[in-house]
Amino acid sequence: MIYNTHLLRHLRFTIGQNIHRLRAGQKLSLYKLSQLSGVPELLLDHYELGKNEIRLDELLKIACALEVGVVELVR
Repeated sequence: MIYNTHLLRHLRFTIGQNIHRLRAGQKLSLYKLSQLSGVPELLLDHYELGKNEIRLDELLKIACALEVGVVELVR
């Protein structure tokens, strides 16, 4: 159980870092990514910081807004 919790935290952190990296690379503000994806700005911020688990439908919206595949966000 501890291993699974650790793995999920690591995955949440990795996804957040990837969202941030891709967003910054495209020179998008959190506000603009929020507009493009339909995901609230505060939630995007929490995702980038690894504070919240991301739902699959929101992961797909963010990937589409960043014009990348979901795999690129979870690597």
